[in-house]
Parts: sequence; C-alpha cells; structure tokens
Amino acid sequence: MVTVLHFVPAIPPGLALALLLVLIGTQVAYLLAPARAGYLLRLGVSALAVALGEAVAAAGAGAHLALGELHPYQDLALLAVAQWSLSRWRRRASPPERV
Repeated sequence: MVTVLHFVPAIPPGLALALLLVLIGTQVAYLLAPARAGYLLRLGVSALAVALGEAVAAAGAGAHLALGELHPYQDLALLAVAQWSLSRWRRRASPPERV
C-alpha cells in the first residue's frame, strides 16, 4: 500500500527551522510596528535577512554558534536590524500625521 506521504520529499531540518525563524520574526516585527510596513514586505525582508545571516555564517563568521545546520544568532541579529531599518525607512517615507 502506497500512502500520499510517501511521495512528499523530506524537508531538511535546517530549512524547516529557518522557515520558522522567518515566520516568527516577521510576526513579531509586525506586532511591534503594524502601521510601518505591510506584512509581505516584512516577510521578504525577514527571508532576506535570514539568507544573508546564513551566508555570513557560511563564510566563517560565528560558525561555532550553530544549532544543527542553522545559525540562529546571526540570523536573529540581522533580522532585528533589517526590520528596525525598514520601520525607520518607512517612518521617514510616510508623510507626517496632522492632529
């Protein structure tokens, strides 16, 4: 008997953790400053920050801080800086509110 799960390719644990890190980081950033940027923009910035963090870790910076295949400290640091920068940039780009 062949099940449906037999045809689903296995997802590497490092990729699953990276996806969770992107989704949780995006959600936290969106909850802290919802009016600054849209969710899809924040999701893209989070994915780019995690990918850049993994590239920096693959280059050798902080490789001893790995959790399996993932380097969460670099990823979280870059994600926080990227989301903060996005909020600051969007604040400057938006017109001032009139009271």
